[in-house]
Amino acid sequence: MPPAVLVLLHLLLLASIAGPAAAGSLRVVSQGPGQVLEYDDASGAFLGVLVDPVTQGFAFPGGIAVHPSDGTLHVASTASGEIWVHDAATGSVVPPPEATGLLAPGWLAFDASGSTLYFVADVPNGPDTDAALRKLELPGGSITTLASDGTASFNALALEGSYAYVSDSFNGTVERYPASGGNGATVISGLSAPGGILFLSPTTMLVAESGADRVLEYQDGGGGWTFVREVLSAASGVDGPLGLALAPDGRLTVSGSISNDAVAVDLTTLDVSPLVAPGAGGLAVAGQIAWDGNTLLISSRSGNAVLYYDENGVPTGVRAQGLTAAADAGMALVPGGGFLVASRSANNVTVFDGAGNALATLSNACPLSFTEPFDVARDADGHVYVSCGPTDGIRRFDGLGIAVSFVVPGSGGLSSPRGLVFGPNGNLFVASLSGEVLEYDGTSGAFVGVFVDATGNGGGPIDPYGLAVHAGSLFVSSSFANEVKEFDATTGAFVQTLVAAGSGGLSGPTGLAFGPAGDLFVTSPGDDSVKRYDGLTGAYLGDFVASGSGGLDGPFDLTFDTAPPPAGVPLMGPWALGCLAALLCASAARVGRRIPR
Repeated sequence: MPPAVLVLLHLLLLASIAGPAAAGSLRVVSQGPGQVLEYDDASGAFLGVLVDPVTQGFAFPGGIAVHPSDGTLHVASTASGEIWVHDAATGSVVPPPEATGLLAPGWLAFDASGSTLYFVADVPNGPDTDAALRKLELPGGSITTLASDGTASFNALALEGSYAYVSDSFNGTVERYPASGGNGATVISGLSAPGGILFLSPTTMLVAESGADRVLEYQDGGGGWTFVREVLSAASGVDGPLGLALAPDGRLTVSGSISNDAVAVDLTTLDVSPLVAPGAGGLAVAGQIAWDGNTLLISSRSGNAVLYYDENGVPTGVRAQGLTAAADAGMALVPGGGFLVASRSANNVTVFDGAGNALATLSNACPLSFTEPFDVARDADGHVYVSCGPTDGIRRFDGLGIAVSFVVPGSGGLSSPRGLVFGPNGNLFVASLSGEVLEYDGTSGAFVGVFVDATGNGGGPIDPYGLAVHAGSLFVSSSFANEVKEFDATTGAFVQTLVAAGSGGLSGPTGLAFGPAGDLFVTSPGDDSVKRYDGLTGAYLGDFVASGSGGLDGPFDLTFDTAPPPAGVPLMGPWALGCLAALLCASAARVGRRIPR
């Protein structure tokens, strides 16, 4: 499955984000640590860290395995070529990685003693690579390549007796190799993108046939493996079955890599019961699964996490989180309680659910590596817009999740764009370093005109950073002047300086947000606080978030989880509908050369 399709699967989740944060909360981007902090929206009391970047560990979990004796969780970091160890109880990483310098490591399996970890990966072969079965002697031992094949794409593996079995998704086969190394043999052929393998006994093997959306059972009667029955049919609704594991109650657990769910199968009656609902806990591109006592672990490959669930399939948290970007730039609310945060350091936008779980990453938000996204906004059709400072333009993630130029760099005199907001007419307002607020057509991105000029339309010069539209007015934070000005959101006419210069100690204001009761909340990076003002008169009502509360350092942007979406914003727009079409691409990709492990 190509990376572009993974992004599309990511974006599909945006159409069904559920589970907002604890009712009544204010979220604030804290630039210093790159976190999103959460505060009570009535009192301003610190509630906790909602988003905290992970700076050490795996990237794209290709496979997971729980050590049979010490219970540690091992994760293959496909993107960085490593295998990491995590404390299974807390999810905390145990550095350093136990293996480095690998090429796209995937599925993991321990031998019975836990002294050897087997995995699939790629190995160099001239200008190309070969799929390989490898093993790592623990602790800290050598890595041995047991078998390689330049025509294969090893997807999953399982150990039985003195043999290692691997599924070859490209050739549609299951191969058997001596666990100590040596020549292999094809034991099953004619499959459509086979995935996970599970042995019920030395002579009974289950294979997830991902390309046909079913799970098959084979028996070895001494003369080779023969098909016995279909354990899970395509009619079950599991799309892209991949991971297989036995639950403590003896039922078969199957993860759906496309449907992002898990089901339980009674191996006697073949009754199928839903276990993990689609997308539950932020599950995105479900991969290898494992049971740790009564806890089910599933690798969420596109979510870059290992999620865990109780025996009833209810999500109970993130067992291990992979590398995440610092949340250090603009943010925007998503209907249903989720939100978007731009990362200047990583040049991306991350989609979070209301609990702060990362669901998707929109990579390369701005076109060049040295550019930094400043703010992010969402239009009535669900498209995501990013202001790109050094390139003087606005990018838009279209219906296929691809970033394209929306406002041409420099259009209308645009310089180092900052805050973004959509006006009542559906056009995009952009704060420009030129000291203006510029207006662009909300459909084409064409320059419409200067909405607020360098004189503040007669109300005094502005140094615009944050923008907000509320009750028919456009509000602009003027960072250098330490004030907030109000303009008519239809005509641009100056209304008033709502927040006077330095009111309440306001210093370098950036983000603006109106609370549920209509008061205005402003980030004040100069003194690390969030200040509250009367939304009509601008009277200072106090520091809503006290300086440094919860470790607040350089507050940049803010939003309320209770804030209503812009008028006409649907939960599923053309952007999300475009993602539905992407599932067809994903299904076709299952039979491609390289399926993610």
